[in-house]
Formats: sequence, structure tokens, C-alpha cells
Amino acid sequence: MLTPLTLLLFPDVRFVMPFCTACGAKNSDDARFCNACGAAMPTSALVTPVALVPSVKPFDNPNELWKMFFYVAFFNLGMYFFTTSSEDLVSYGMAVIVGISAIYFALAYWIIKVQGVDKSRSLWLLPLIAFHVYAYLDGLSGLDELTNPNTFDFYDTYLSGLPELFILIKLFLAIRERISQKA
Repeated sequence: MLTPLTLLLFPDVRFVMPFCTACGAKNSDDARFCNACGAAMPTSALVTPVALVPSVKPFDNPNELWKMFFYVAFFNLGMYFFTTSSEDLVSYGMAVIVGISAIYFALAYWIIKVQGVDKSRSLWLLPLIAFHVYAYLDGLSGLDELTNPNTFDFYDTYLSGLPELFILIKLFLAIRERISQKA
């Protein structure tokens, strides 16, 4: 039955005008009997509109942020190999560089995806954030030791760690937001 109180409480609700199940005639909302044939009418049905799910931006979605982190990390690793001279790569040892990178990515995946995103444990990200802050500051402190700095050395020092750090901080905040919405 359409009442002013119903309209006040449910402004988005649309009422379907009932049709007679016996003859198919159209009747008013509050009709108890069909105006055409006199058959009993079913109660009027409320049809609520489909609730729109707010779209989540990729930079607010933990399920997308962890992927962004690894895209940027792999890009930076590629930039490292492209911008480091072959003499430096050989002096470090390729096996050591690849081994350390594989350990880092495996540990980062476990911390970020398994513990952080899947289990909603945002505090697990703090050691990784601290590591990235330390690595960034350590890179800044070693800038004076460069003998022949080029553009890529400045990229490695000033820019390469920042996107990863910002994505980790945003991921931490997005997971905290998701936890607070569940509570």
C-alpha cells in the first residue's frame, strides 16, 4: 500500500501497479479486488532498484595495489640490469644478484599478498616499508661516491625506490580501510 510514510522511508522504491491474475486487468496499488472481474488481488509488491556498487579505483583496491607494486619492482630490476655496466654486474656476480632478487621477490610476495592482502594483516607491511625507506636513504647517502654519475644513476638514487615505497604505504592504508569497514 502506498503511503506517505512509505515514500518518506523508501524514496528510491518503485511500486508496481498490480495486474489481476484472473483477467489481467490493471488495478490501483491499494486494490484488494479486481475492478474488472472482482477476483482477489495479490498484495502489491515492492520493487527496490538494484543497489549500485561503488566502483573502487585501482589505487584504492588492495587487490590491485599489490600487483602494481610488483610491476614497478620488476621494472626497477630491469632498469638496474640495463643501466649497470657489465663490469659492475660481473664484479658482483650475476648468480648473487639473481639469487638476492629472487629471495626478495619471494619474501615480498609472501608479506604483501599472502599476509597483507589475503589475510588483511596490514602490520606485516611495516618491515617492508621500513626496508624501502632505509634503502632509499642509503642510496641518497652513497650518491657522493659515484665516480661518473649519469642520468640512470640519478634515477636509481632519487626515483627508483619512491614508487614502490608510495605503493606500499597506500597498500597499508587501503588494507587498514578494508579492516575498518569490516568492523
